[in-house]
Amino acid sequence: MSEPEGRGAAWTQERGTSDEGRRRSEGGMGRRAGPSRRAGPALRAAALSVTGLSVAYGHVLAVHDATFSIAEGESVAIIGPNGNGKSSILMGIAGLAQRRGDVRIFGAQAPPGNVMWTVRRGLTLVPERRQLYPSLSAADNIILGCYSWTRSVRKARNSAAFTFALELFPDLRTHLGQAAGTLSGGQQQMVAIARGLAAAPRILAVDEPCLGLAEAVSKRVYQALSRVHRAGTTLIVVEEAPKRALQICTRRVEVRNGIAA
Repeated sequence: MSEPEGRGAAWTQERGTSDEGRRRSEGGMGRRAGPSRRAGPALRAAALSVTGLSVAYGHVLAVHDATFSIAEGESVAIIGPNGNGKSSILMGIAGLAQRRGDVRIFGAQAPPGNVMWTVRRGLTLVPERRQLYPSLSAADNIILGCYSWTRSVRKARNSAAFTFALELFPDLRTHLGQAAGTLSGGQQQMVAIARGLAAAPRILAVDEPCLGLAEAVSKRVYQALSRVHRAGTTLIVVEEAPKRALQICTRRVEVRNGIAA
């Protein structure tokens, strides 16, 4: 992960351009019921609400006083130069980094440091640099994403979430038995996104999805993310290149140098 660098991050917000439990238990990935896509963000329920978020690594403060919200069904890009705290924001929200402040996922307050709670509530992070288990097969890495809702490999393989993930990346089918560490960088990124989708998320947060990838592969990754959003999943994309992210995201939240007062 690039962060922490510098002293922290200040934020500018909104630079414009009873069935749930059953769906998650079955690994469903169908379109979510909810507000019309035509409604503006202010009229939709908040999928993610962040207030006064600070993230630290030991005594190093990476993010200070981040406040923003994302409505259900939105696609939002978190942008800014490298080393300004973008990845740290997602790590803090997901419970993977020490944090202070208030994080709410679909209205429920997220306990700090509880990754399983966050995933079960509906938010899944696809981390920067993929973070796969290199000695496990591609299929086993993807199935690990199902762990939040089932311990059964059979149920995971037969789930709608697993099927949808492979539909997005059909080229992976011939590599499912291959060790993840022997795949190309593009294939590894596809496995990482597929693993995130196997959790049947309502919010998918993807950190630098095209880092180190060829342009042709990057386009395929973004086409897949666009399809995920069209299927009804709230999408958050961290990107250093705003032009690319805003091809599929309708709003941006910008991270800038300095610590918010």
